Amino acid sequence: MRVAANLATMFTDVPLLSRYERAAKVGFKLVEVPFPYSIPATELKKEADKNNLTHVLINAPVGSFENGDRGLGAIPGRSEEFKCSITTALQYAKILECPRIHVMAGFSKNDKNSESAFIENLKFANTIFEKEGIKVLVEPINSYSMPGYFLNNIDQAISILDKVESDNVKLLFDVFHIQQIHGQITGLVKKFDHKIGHIQIAQVPDRHEPDSPGELDYNYVFKLLKSINENWIVGCEYFNSGTTDWVTRYGLEF
Repeated sequence: MRVAANLATMFTDVPLLSRYERAAKVGFKLVEVPFPYSIPATELKKEADKNNLTHVLINAPVGSFENGDRGLGAIPGRSEEFKCSITTALQYAKILECPRIHVMAGFSKNDKNSESAFIENLKFANTIFEKEGIKVLVEPINSYSMPGYFLNNIDQAISILDKVESDNVKLLFDVFHIQQIHGQITGLVKKFDHKIGHIQIAQVPDRHEPDSPGELDYNYVFKLLKSINENWIVGCEYFNSGTTDWVTRYGLEF
C-alpha cells in the first residue's frame, strides 16, 4: 500500500510549486493536489516530472473559494458553472495524467433538491471522466471541520453512489472524517470496501501525522486496510509537523 503527499495540507510554508520538491525530499513518489488551478497544469506537470512525482488525485474546481464555496456538486441552480468546472478539471487531469477527481458537494441544505442536483451533476461528470479512464470520487466531510457541508455521512454518500449507478464513481474514505462522523472504522471499511476508490488519513483530532498523539491506533488501521485491499492509495491529508518515518514503520511504501 502506497502513500501520497497531499500538497494542500503539507509543506504550506512554501508556495505550491515548491511543495513538489519538499515532498520528494522526504521520500514521496505520489502526490495529491486538491486545488491546482492557480497554476497552469503544464507548470505543475513540469515540476512533478522534475521531482519524479506522479499525480494521483485532484479536486474539480470548487467555485469561488474566496467567497466561501467548497464545491458545486450539490448546489441547485449552478449546473452550468458545474459543467464548466468539469471541463477545466478534465483539462488538468489529462495534462497531469491524474486518474482520480474528487467532486466536492459544497454547502447546501440537506434536502431533495440538493440531492437531486448532486446525483445529476455526478452523472454528468462521470460521462465525461469515464471515457478518459478517470475515476470520480465523493467524500463525506465531518460537520466539525466544515459545518454546513452537504455530504456529511457515509450512509448518505453510499445512497447517492447507488443512485448514480456507476462503478466508476467511488467513495473517498477519509479516516480522519469518518472517525469523527461515525467511529466504527473497522466495520465501515469492511462493509463498503467495494465502494472505496481512495483512502485519506490524519490523526484525530489535530490532523497531524498518524503516529502523533490522538484517538486512532494507526498501526491497527493500516493493517486493516492492507488486509482488505493493498492496492488502495493512502493520501496524507495532514498538517505535517514531524518526519515520514511512520511510513515504513507501519509497513507502507512510498
